[in-house]
Amino acid sequence: MNTLLLYLVESTISVSVLYAIYWFFLRRDTFFVVNRFYLLAMVLFSMLFPLLPHRWTPSEPSAFFMVLLDPVLITPSKIELTLQAHLEWIEIAATVYLTGVFVFLIRFGLQMIQLHRITRRFGIRERYGRHVVFVDRGYSPFSFFNIVFINEETLPANSLQTILEHEQVHISQHHTVDLILVELATILQWFNPIIWLAGREMKSIHEYLADEGVLQNGISRPIYQQMILDETLGFQLNNLTNNFNVSLLKKRIAMMSKSKSNTWAKSKVLIALPALLVLGFLLTSRSYSSAVEVNAAANRVYTQADVSPVPEPVLQDNTKKEPQVQSEPVKTGKEVYKKVDKMPSYTGGDQARIKFLMENITYPQIAVQKKIQGKVFVTFIVRSDGSVTDVKILSGIGGGCDEEALRVVKIMPKWIPGEHKGKPVDVYFTLPIKFALS
Repeated sequence: MNTLLLYLVESTISVSVLYAIYWFFLRRDTFFVVNRFYLLAMVLFSMLFPLLPHRWTPSEPSAFFMVLLDPVLITPSKIELTLQAHLEWIEIAATVYLTGVFVFLIRFGLQMIQLHRITRRFGIRERYGRHVVFVDRGYSPFSFFNIVFINEETLPANSLQTILEHEQVHISQHHTVDLILVELATILQWFNPIIWLAGREMKSIHEYLADEGVLQNGISRPIYQQMILDETLGFQLNNLTNNFNVSLLKKRIAMMSKSKSNTWAKSKVLIALPALLVLGFLLTSRSYSSAVEVNAAANRVYTQADVSPVPEPVLQDNTKKEPQVQSEPVKTGKEVYKKVDKMPSYTGGDQARIKFLMENITYPQIAVQKKIQGKVFVTFIVRSDGSVTDVKILSGIGGGCDEEALRVVKIMPKWIPGEHKGKPVDVYFTLPIKFALS
């Protein structure tokens, strides 16, 4: 789930930044082809770049990396897992998000079915060398891939050929592919208003390109504009079609009358290059220090200080606390991973792990008497068969807390093993256990 959340965040940031560049620098220009491909590149970048598996990290031989589970808080009277509230809201948000994705997938499928049924019902004919479906409903003329859909009875007089030429531009430039791509992006980011704005802009550019293509074929601009005004009663079938009239009459007529942008204006698209470089760096880099730890439950980043030996606790009776239980790094003949494609998970989920810890860990009485409190870091390996082995103390506090932490972790039941490149592997984990008297 964290991987999905990270993907959505990175994808949303990417499309938002790149669309802001389009909105402020490019949308008023008449270089429609440049703007079209900019929007296409923007959508593709935001969808695909966060999926790239390779992340840049600086070469640091001394780097210390571990997967850190959420800390367990132990008190004399009870045991609590300091899971952040994010666990609950992430589950709710994930349910809402996936429900939205499902709804928009259904909508996409229904739109395809609708087009298929209309095509089968009315059949495809040849007119002026083009594939045409003559419908009997009040649809505005539209095209889908290489098929034009028209209600001939509602067309202005002598306008059929001109409308077909308009739709032929959509067909020859493969505008339907653009719309399907944007629709897929909308399914993934239905919650993001930017992707909806991008879809609307793409439709506008398609109409500008089609109008430009018709005028370049020699049709008089005033006559064509009047024909557009006459064709205002039809309605759009669905989002996957290039409609002759998509409620853009005022903008289309304005664009037809607008002076062509200076050639140098094309260079404004280069503004996106530094933005892409910055995005690429931010999305592929991570926080680096002499010790980087990734929290398996929340993807939080910790520093070396979080796992350095805990300072000696102040004892009320001035008695020196018990020696800490320390350990050497685990040495095995088999490769042990610190991060894999699919991390191990506790059988039954985090709630089951919480319950296990609550039922088994006890605050040592000697630690209570000596007022010892602090954080114990326990490292262990989840083997390829799910068993928990090589349980060690990375940093302890004494007072019997270290031994109690070791005891409970050693009796943990089997986990669901992690996988790397499709194969079960051994994976390191670190579990912080915080003993607190209040």
